[in-house]
Amino acid sequence: MLEEPLPESDHIQMLVDLLLRFPEIYTITLNLPSASCHLSYMIRRELAQEEFTALERQLQEIMETFCFLNRCPERCRFAITRESEQGLTRLQLTLSCEPFLDELISLITAIMHEHFPEELIVEQRSSTYCRGPENGFTGELTLPGDSEQRSGRLSAFRDSGKVYIFDH
Repeated sequence: MLEEPLPESDHIQMLVDLLLRFPEIYTITLNLPSASCHLSYMIRRELAQEEFTALERQLQEIMETFCFLNRCPERCRFAITRESEQGLTRLQLTLSCEPFLDELISLITAIMHEHFPEELIVEQRSSTYCRGPENGFTGELTLPGDSEQRSGRLSAFRDSGKVYIFDH
């Protein structure tokens, strides 16, 4: 008889699936107690303050429109920060909109591609990999506040084609 998977294994699989589906995501952290997700993207140049402010405003408007159109029960929380170093910029987005997290990640990743068509750092993959429903997580992403989690905060990143996940 097969044993039930550990509660955190679902969240670990979700992180792996997200990194496989979205090679644009540099790191991802799920904070289960606060029901939030932190995504980061890397840009191949330093962003000026004006450009960052315009991006922040555009993302805020898109989030508000998304929540309105999807009749979110409460306003989705959103924040963006940037860190620049050695000619690169790391954009970190914090999202708190449980029922639509998968759709928001897809939307934000598409916006990053549109805003930074040549500068967005994307993991290169072989042509045999195809981003489709048959190749990854297709269910709704949820961030339950499960008190049985060891820490409730999982971080994932990729390096040299491998995915690393930390529970901290």
